[in-house]
Amino acid sequence: MEKIFYANKSDFESSESAVKKIFRDYFGITSPNVLRTANGKPYLENEMDLGVYFSVSHTKEMLFIAVSNQPVGIDAENINREVAYAAILNKFPDEERKEILSTRDFLLHWVAKESSVKWLGRTLAHDLKKITYIHGKLACENREIPALMTVKEFQEHLVCVCCALDFSNAEWIALP
Repeated sequence: MEKIFYANKSDFESSESAVKKIFRDYFGITSPNVLRTANGKPYLENEMDLGVYFSVSHTKEMLFIAVSNQPVGIDAENINREVAYAAILNKFPDEERKEILSTRDFLLHWVAKESSVKWLGRTLAHDLKKITYIHGKLACENREIPALMTVKEFQEHLVCVCCALDFSNAEWIALP
């Protein structure tokens, strides 16, 4: 059931309204109730009973929502975005910094870290230094994260999904 929904951000009042549309129109949940954890992660009320999980990412232009029957995290960044990443690199471990030689490298590491933070249900502010993406592998406090990371370029965005399931063949669905 791996799906990634996407839309122009301006087509929706909020990401929550897009999430509710998805669960009403595609999953038949007539009154989806979106709640938030203490960390701010959105989730569906009774998601474990429903067997459906989601994660949201948005850029200035686009909205991306990953849906799965397993916990999931998604992050996206516009690949043409100007990023003054040098100031942020001091929050990355030395070994990881050695892999970041360009804006594109930085964005790849960023979406990997942020999608894994969302998958774990944590916060980037608390876990940025704890999570690493080195040699294509995610780890938290030097322990490999038991999830798969799927990265795809889509409409000038770098999109990364972190989940126990492989999202490389996920269905991409445009929201009307």
